[in-house]
Amino acid sequence: MSLRKIGAKTLEGTHFAGSAKLQTLQFSVMKNGTDTGRTFGLVIVTPAQGGAPPPVIIMQNFCPNHDVIPHPDIPKPAGDYFSCSADGVMANIFSYFFGRYITTPPVKDIMARGYALAVMYPSEFVPDNRESGQVVLGEIFKDQHAATSTGAIAAWAAQFSLVRGYLDANREFSSHIAYGHSRFGKSALLATAYDPDIDGAIAHQSGTGGASLSRDKPGETVTDITEGFPHWFSQAYAAYGGAENTLPIDQHHLLALIAPRPVMLGNARRDVWSDPNGAFRAAQGANPVYGLYGSGGLRQIKLTDFDPAADIAFWMRPGTHGVVKEDWPAFLEFLDAHFK
Repeated sequence: MSLRKIGAKTLEGTHFAGSAKLQTLQFSVMKNGTDTGRTFGLVIVTPAQGGAPPPVIIMQNFCPNHDVIPHPDIPKPAGDYFSCSADGVMANIFSYFFGRYITTPPVKDIMARGYALAVMYPSEFVPDNRESGQVVLGEIFKDQHAATSTGAIAAWAAQFSLVRGYLDANREFSSHIAYGHSRFGKSALLATAYDPDIDGAIAHQSGTGGASLSRDKPGETVTDITEGFPHWFSQAYAAYGGAENTLPIDQHHLLALIAPRPVMLGNARRDVWSDPNGAFRAAQGANPVYGLYGSGGLRQIKLTDFDPAADIAFWMRPGTHGVVKEDWPAFLEFLDAHFK
């Protein structure tokens, strides 16, 4: 697949208390030179102070771009979408349960630390909906075998890579980091594993099908996730529901494919559904491959011994599933250790 730029606009002045410059772009997704009919927007946020090319955090988000980077000139997606706006019926409930930064990251703090953001809403490309998501996937990937046809997680991973390719060719950034929370943590890991030009990843609470092992897993099982979200994965993965311990590979292999690039795995103590211990064991399982590259990989002995300078950094905080005030300072510590 490839991207064709169909719109671009630089927003006048500086934003977020003078800390940031904003540009909006619109892309059409192409496959084999043919327009798929899918479009999506991208918002690029860069530090206002300028200077050397900054690292860019490529973000996939639960909320549309105009909610993640609140500005009246950022386009809203067409059709139905999940509204995170302050006047949306779910906005306050969403933030209450999933934390203050589930909608909008601390943009001013991120700019002050010298990072850029490239923000996208994956549901514009492939809807995160069990019915319409499967329809769109069937249209884009109709040439694939049904059992192994691309699911939404893999499609969103491809979107990460497509955006990285555009930024590489058209913008000056010193490095490219894939960031995602929960389902988009899964796509961030997959994108980084398959695209060697993504320089690192932050996968926060990525859980089943992400960083956590499928075998011997408490919390969410393969059956749970594939029945609840049938558009996310291939039928071949779903077939292992109830037989996870017979899987020929597991998530430590996914982490190993990222070696020796740095990856941060975010977790919360009470997020049992995502299984932090399984993510820690997967990180341990990936260590031998990091060792082949001369990297120490995961250096922690305990889940709580956060080591942001390690090539596999494992972050554990109190609380539950979401993005809260403690998370972004830890993410930035990890980024400073590897990309400054």
